[in-house]
Amino acid sequence: MPEGDSVYRQCKMLREALEGAVIESSDFRVPALATSDVSGRTVVAVVPRGKHILIRLSGAPDAAELKSGAEPLTLHSHLMMDGTWRVFDRQQDDDAARPGGRRSYPGASPYRPRGQARRGGSVRSAAEARTRVSADVSIGQGSHTIRAILRTKDVEAVGFDVKDVRLVPTRLEDRELVGYLGPDILGPDWDLEKALERLSAQPDRAIGTALMDQRNLAGIGNVYRVETLFMSRTNPWVTVGSLPDGKLREIVTLAHKLLHLNKDRSMRSTVGQAPQGRPLFWAYGKDGQPCRRCGAVLKRGEIDDALLTVDPAPSRTAVQHLRTIAWCPRCQAAE
Repeated sequence: MPEGDSVYRQCKMLREALEGAVIESSDFRVPALATSDVSGRTVVAVVPRGKHILIRLSGAPDAAELKSGAEPLTLHSHLMMDGTWRVFDRQQDDDAARPGGRRSYPGASPYRPRGQARRGGSVRSAAEARTRVSADVSIGQGSHTIRAILRTKDVEAVGFDVKDVRLVPTRLEDRELVGYLGPDILGPDWDLEKALERLSAQPDRAIGTALMDQRNLAGIGNVYRVETLFMSRTNPWVTVGSLPDGKLREIVTLAHKLLHLNKDRSMRSTVGQAPQGRPLFWAYGKDGQPCRRCGAVLKRGEIDDALLTVDPAPSRTAVQHLRTIAWCPRCQAAE
């Protein structure tokens, strides 16, 4: 699934395609924004924040004509499990256009991907060619999954199956969108000490769950949880407070290193820049296979992530949500 590195790459692609450009028209296919219009605004910045994408827009040039108001706005989206943004050249093929001006997308797009010919329904932009999207972000979604479109003179940026699409005043970003998040593991303001402080504040919590809580540190998902705990020889269910001195720092430092190593790669790898045919991970998705370190059979386990949510105020009655992980009973034995 998309994690912090995927969001980083998506923002890099969107930044290259949109930053500094004026929005000529917009289309939001979510009920709350059905009448919103951000045309005339300039894309000021595209910022990743943990697993969130923030597209910052300038103030409106003519507030009287725009229902969204005059002040600078931020368009928020979250990739969740299946979301992805794509960038298309606005090179129109009128014969392929749908009635009413709506175009069909992957598989039958009237727009040629930026700098590339269409290949088997997989739509790529020139920005994506330079910053390749990894296999954890799905491609080829149908037009029925479109949730947001931003059109500039040259491109259309299309959000397929993105979640929590919202427009908020930029000055309220922290309060309304991302202020509850812990330090961003790929952000310029990364703060190791603050992340350790937040993790340590709940010493009775399993380390496997604590790492995934975006309120502690933002950007880690299931892949990096599994790999970080395996590489640091840490049992996923051991409590934060029972870790040996220095172990928590080692775990978080390793997670930070792994995400940074992968943020510009076309495909994730925790075993180095793996050549074709070699495994890309030590443990993730490899339950039932021999541990590459000790030879023991990797086990399949389940860990409760019920309280992990994009909502800053999660329900205290959250239903159990078990996430599958792989771990080594020998390398990661509980002490």
